[in-house]
Amino acid sequence: MPQVEVPEVHLVEHPDRMIMIEKGLSPGRARAAALEAVRQARRRMPKMSGAAARGMQPLYGKSYFGLSWATEVVWYQDHGTKPFTMRSLAGKTVPMWIDDPTGAERRANPKAKTRTTESGKVQVLIFRRAALIGQRKKIYRRDPQSGLKVLVSDTPMHYPGAPGRIAWREAAQPWTRPGKRPGAIHPGNIGVWWRHPGLKPRSFLNTSMTLAAQKAGLLAERVYVADKGWRNYVRLHGEEFR
Repeated sequence: MPQVEVPEVHLVEHPDRMIMIEKGLSPGRARAAALEAVRQARRRMPKMSGAAARGMQPLYGKSYFGLSWATEVVWYQDHGTKPFTMRSLAGKTVPMWIDDPTGAERRANPKAKTRTTESGKVQVLIFRRAALIGQRKKIYRRDPQSGLKVLVSDTPMHYPGAPGRIAWREAAQPWTRPGKRPGAIHPGNIGVWWRHPGLKPRSFLNTSMTLAAQKAGLLAERVYVADKGWRNYVRLHGEEFR
């Protein structure tokens, strides 16, 4: 069975390219391998508008080949992220593309912008405002006898980290999913507003590089994750270009 991933050497904190070194590799073979790596990565990566995929470019030269990406989202999609509360959105109006398979959102908002993703899903652009951290919604009524305002409701508004509605929990026994606890909050419904669930790592960059190397008849040993100064970093690790 062919190897689909190789060890990664991370040279920088914010990379924008992945490189594989093969001493003696001609520029022509390197170009073919780089083009194949980009083709494989574009096919395997998740796509919405396709802009991130189009931003990937081949890199090649004597004794090396690789690919680069134009936006950090590619790296996050590849290596994943941990769940986090999006506190930076506090007090802001946030544009959001939501799926609209039935057309209900388009009928309710006929002037809203729409798009069709690379996978064929129709989405509508909506706007939601995140409250300031700690902001609360207070509702008063006037007491008919005293004429004074009386507080009848004091609840947190939808600020990042505010308690939210839990819509989905794990089923009770015997229908609980294997390895899960009955009644546990499902990862997609953690009961907190403006909480990003994180991204699962996909490793499509490494896999694409490895498959491209194997198709070119190269021995894939490792890949370097770097930025535009990668040559200097790689030389520090003992690699030479011949």
